[in-house]
Amino acid sequence: MFTEVCDARSGTAGIGSPWRIVIRIGWRLLPVLCLITFVSCNSNWYADGYHTRADKETFSVLFEKTPQVRNLEANDVDLSLPESMELGQFPLGTGGGDFLGEYGAEERGGRVLTLADALETGVTYGREYLNEKEIVFLAALDLTLARYRLEPMPFAQGSLGLATDSRRAALNNIVSTNTFQRTGSVGFNWLYKTGARISADFTRDFLRFTTGNRSINSSNLAVSLVQPLLQGRGATATMEALTQEERNMLYDLRDFADFRRAFIVDVVSQYYGVLQGRDRVRNNFVAYQGLLANVKVEEALEDEGRSTLTQVGQLQQAVLQAESRWVNAIRSYQSQLDALKITLGISVDVKILLDDDELSRLRIEDPGITREEAVKIAMVTRPDLATSADRVDDAERRIEVAKNGLLPGLDISLDYNPTSDPDDTTPSIDWDRRRWEGTLDLDLPIDRKAERNIYRATLLLLERAKRADELASDNAKLDIYNDWRTLDQAKLNFRIAEQEVALADRRLEEQLLLSELGKGEARDLVDAQNDLVNAQNERTATAVVHTLARLRLWRDMGILYINKDGSWAERLNEESP
Repeated sequence: MFTEVCDARSGTAGIGSPWRIVIRIGWRLLPVLCLITFVSCNSNWYADGYHTRADKETFSVLFEKTPQVRNLEANDVDLSLPESMELGQFPLGTGGGDFLGEYGAEERGGRVLTLADALETGVTYGREYLNEKEIVFLAALDLTLARYRLEPMPFAQGSLGLATDSRRAALNNIVSTNTFQRTGSVGFNWLYKTGARISADFTRDFLRFTTGNRSINSSNLAVSLVQPLLQGRGATATMEALTQEERNMLYDLRDFADFRRAFIVDVVSQYYGVLQGRDRVRNNFVAYQGLLANVKVEEALEDEGRSTLTQVGQLQQAVLQAESRWVNAIRSYQSQLDALKITLGISVDVKILLDDDELSRLRIEDPGITREEAVKIAMVTRPDLATSADRVDDAERRIEVAKNGLLPGLDISLDYNPTSDPDDTTPSIDWDRRRWEGTLDLDLPIDRKAERNIYRATLLLLERAKRADELASDNAKLDIYNDWRTLDQAKLNFRIAEQEVALADRRLEEQLLLSELGKGEARDLVDAQNDLVNAQNERTATAVVHTLARLRLWRDMGILYINKDGSWAERLNEESP
């Protein structure tokens, strides 16, 4: 026993006083304490390092996986925060005309966004679009961890300890034993693809009795290997978790590719919907103004005795109804425009206008292929169909994993453990002092009810996956059929609407002429005016419906390719049925 004697009355101690020991140890720990203090005070510095490494590793996964998905690149999932939205690059609009009433003044000073501008804004600032990009990024981030779990996982740890054991040895004397201990351990754990678990641990213990300056070093190396021979053996069972994560990453990328197509079509639909609402406001305003003028004419005729109060009253009532439709159309247009702003990530307080010329550019175009060819193309290009087919493979693979779980557990273990000489004060390993041990563990399959249920469930899951694959194919065909029907219907309706506009326009001219001559009926004039407005609105609506149906057809065929700026291209010539 190494001791020191202290004077209990004075509280002083000799050269081995605990306080001096603390000071000596503190000086030794000063570099470590300084490093810890530096890291603590610069948390942002090392956090940024983790951030950078995480992004680098995640994007390496994306660059590896995105070539397997059409119309998708790793840069499409770039999470770089966009700069604050600046709409000054877009031209100023002249503001709404008289047909918008008081709301026209509120549009003055607004920026005009073409359809291309709206698409680019949506893919840059759209909140839903950014959320979907983050979902894909997080999936890739999770995959980096799943891969890491099948790599050698190193560890390093240590501890420092100072202890003082004091007791009274005589009437006025205290005996103290002071110890300083330092322990360090490094090693790794590794789950190999064959199912083997390999671990290594090198530990060094240093113990010093500060009283008497006596120290002891000991080192220990432990290496172990556990290899399953039946249950848990082989890459199929061991790699299943990683395999599924890899495939889930691919599925997420396919979903994102589909989302991009759907998002662009939705933005186009909203954009044209706003223009259609604005056009409806204009048509209703023209009808309202026309009826106002007709009322004045009819009132003048009534003063001359060439018309009746009933006819004047009918026109006045029609004016009120037209005004109501006009005001309602304005409110609907405002709501549609605000909804589009939210989709694009623009604050509803910001003034924007849409380009009216976009409606005039709409054309009724044939798809250029037959319906049967469209279905055949969709069967080989749609990402969701590829995913549904792959999920059948996933279900079949899980059956094999579940079968493995029914086997007996038979593991062979090997342990190797050299240590240092306890009488040696150096930390070196004494390779002559080693211990070998081999173990064979057997777990008979007596209780396998849980594994049995899992196996039976995987068989059902396979049948469900097959049915889901068949359903996905049928739904894809149904999408093409519905798109085709909508195209044909919109094409026919557009032709009908054009004829209705021409007929209603001639009827209105005729009724106006009869009204001026005092020979027309007020009801006929009102009907002609309303029919013209309805025909004009229907013509615009059918042109929009046909354009959107064509876009949805390309989307549902899987050939609507989205560019970086949100514009699209129809890659029909690059596909073959």
